[in-house]
Amino acid sequence: MSLLTYLEYDGQKPLSEEEIQALEEKYQFRFPKKLKALYLKQNGGFLDECGISEDGCLLAEVYPLVSEDSEDLTVKKLLKWQKQDKLIPMQYIPFCADEAGDSYYFNTKNHGIYYISHEFFDEFEENPENCKIADSFKEFDEMILDLEE
Repeated sequence: MSLLTYLEYDGQKPLSEEEIQALEEKYQFRFPKKLKALYLKQNGGFLDECGISEDGCLLAEVYPLVSEDSEDLTVKKLLKWQKQDKLIPMQYIPFCADEAGDSYYFNTKNHGIYYISHEFFDEFEENPENCKIADSFKEFDEMILDLEE
């Protein structure tokens, strides 16, 4: 399956290439092709009954890149906070969250996908590779399970 399969529209308009490029240029990274294609089709949204393991938390949302609603948690806002607090290096770009509020990041240097849990943040600080769950966004996308079945 794929994130796009489970993504529900939440009122965010799709983004243009220029809007995506502006964020990439500001923070000096490039989205994985599949994730960029998702944002071009739909700017984030809620996920329905899917996860990456049968015993883990359900995936809850793909963060919108930007939003007109200042209350929305967006990639742009998360990156701004990340740059300010310096806890997570800027090579990790948040894109998705589970129902517990923990986030998935892609690493702009090795293209891996990382799951960073608030509860076990010290594991990430000790060695980020402990939190790596996939070698690429494509691999992560292929791990997604339909938990309704």
